Amino acid sequence: MSQRSKISILGRKSTLVDSGLWYNYAAQDLITTCASRTYVVITDTSIGSIYLLPFKHSFADARNGISPSPRLLIHQAAPLEGSKSRQTKAEIEDWMLSQNPPCGHDTVIITLGGGVIGDLSGFVAAT
Repeated sequence: MSQRSKISILGRKSTLVDSGLWYNYAAQDLITTCASRTYVVITDTSIGSIYLLPFKHSFADARNGISPSPRLLIHQAAPLEGSKSRQTKAEIEDWMLSQNPPCGHDTVIITLGGGVIGDLSGFVAAT
């Protein structure tokens, strides 16, 4: 792995850049800096099929030794503009509330993808 470095955005060196961040760093950083009992990844089926399995493994390693152990939930939507709808938003929220225990106010929502998924998951997180 290459050396991680930070670049300056808005006058602060706060943005980490490196190859492999999603695989080698993201899960550990999330668990360390955004402590929660529940982490939800919202993605689409195209991106999810490529990036989810390595993240699941990284997340499992990162939560070792933490008690109670945080859980990782994953929701995948269709990668189409039609997914950006009130109906899909409601489906995600209903799914989050149907979990045992239900997702709550401390749930961390992680967006994997951009465009439609970014807009959709941002709206879910905001409401």
